[in-house]
Amino acid sequence: MRNKYKVWFKIPKQIHLKMLGDLRRSHSFAYERVGFLFTTSKLLSDNTILVLAKDYSPVDDKNYIDDNKVGAKINSTAIRNAMQRVMENNEGCFHVHLHNHTGATYPSRTDEVGLPPVAKSFANVSPNQASGILILSEDSFYASVICPNEKKFITPELISVVGYPLNLCFPGAKMNARRKSLDRQSFLGVKSQHVFENIKVGIIGYGGGGSHIGQQLAHLGVKNILIFDDDKVEETNLNRLIGAWFSDVKKAVLKINVAKRIIKKILPSVQIVCINKRWQEKAELLQLCDVVFGSADTYAERQQLEAECRRYLIPLIDIGMDVHILDNAYEMSGQIILSMPGSPCMKCFGFLTDKKLALEAAKYGDVGGRPQVVWANGVLASTAVGAFVDLATGWTKTEDKLIYLSYGGNKGTLGNHIRLEYAEKICTHYTFDQLGVPVFKKF
Repeated sequence: MRNKYKVWFKIPKQIHLKMLGDLRRSHSFAYERVGFLFTTSKLLSDNTILVLAKDYSPVDDKNYIDDNKVGAKINSTAIRNAMQRVMENNEGCFHVHLHNHTGATYPSRTDEVGLPPVAKSFANVSPNQASGILILSEDSFYASVICPNEKKFITPELISVVGYPLNLCFPGAKMNARRKSLDRQSFLGVKSQHVFENIKVGIIGYGGGGSHIGQQLAHLGVKNILIFDDDKVEETNLNRLIGAWFSDVKKAVLKINVAKRIIKKILPSVQIVCINKRWQEKAELLQLCDVVFGSADTYAERQQLEAECRRYLIPLIDIGMDVHILDNAYEMSGQIILSMPGSPCMKCFGFLTDKKLALEAAKYGDVGGRPQVVWANGVLASTAVGAFVDLATGWTKTEDKLIYLSYGGNKGTLGNHIRLEYAEKICTHYTFDQLGVPVFKKF
């Protein structure tokens, strides 16, 4: 029987490392460690449940029971403490332990008998939140989830650790034979095609940079693409909108239809969802993305998009360019910023400031219709796609990379922005306790 719900389970890398560090510790008599992962969940209109990990709490040494029949046994105090937090904060909770090996992991016979009642006790205390069981290996996961107001356990379709690089697990998704068209990118890893076929990527704005990104994602074999753009093709777009024709101007063709046309021609099997609206009007669709590309025209739009992505543990790759007058000459500049949940945000990097937002809100200067040209958009978009590929596949073996690149269009330079050296490594503007639907408290 088909499940009523789909579950997507996301864990920040910082919390994943905290769990592994705790669960690897030895105990005076227990063979394993146990902990509790506290979560918040949201039911979307398509019956997908987003489960977002907010915090991890280890079980105190004194709350283990000496029982050599099982790897670890905890007392009722440990469970009551977790249940108390669940009740007070209206959170979900997952019983967590580690199987000390690499590769796929599954519950033991003892786990199958002993853990479901614990998970059900959390679900009873907080019935409108998802709870369950999470088993870690050194590099993989097993999860079983009780959905809100349900009794049956189901397996998530996605379990991901959100960090650089992403650790994406798609339980139940079949590994397809490698397509010949992708042979020349096999160096990206044996799982790269599987990742590209299952990862969901959003593009906000299909103008200059967005049209390059959509085309390149199709060439890479990315099969799940979401595009937001509420504009039609105009004559002023023809200098940079990849795939747009002169006849599109006369017919007032939507930019999203240009996107469908070019992406489908490259990758006919793509699942592409195009929304002729601003993303704020269909935010639930955005919340299902694993990575989002943003090419907003204003600082305020960037701030709103970043806040939404941070709430739902979505890495945001921002690109933008401008032409301004410096010393009586035109100067072209641009940037590529990775806003990774848990790592520096655009405010940490000094790119978004209160002053910039205030000046823009007061309509100081020209905040709309900024100059755009195809070659600069192409440089920025291609570099952003390169960052996405490494983020998704980890092919360069780089860990916890920070990205804030500065583009000098006059000299054709692209390199690390000076602010990268001085940014705080941990973001204090968006914390994990803010994940999920905003909660308003009375004072």
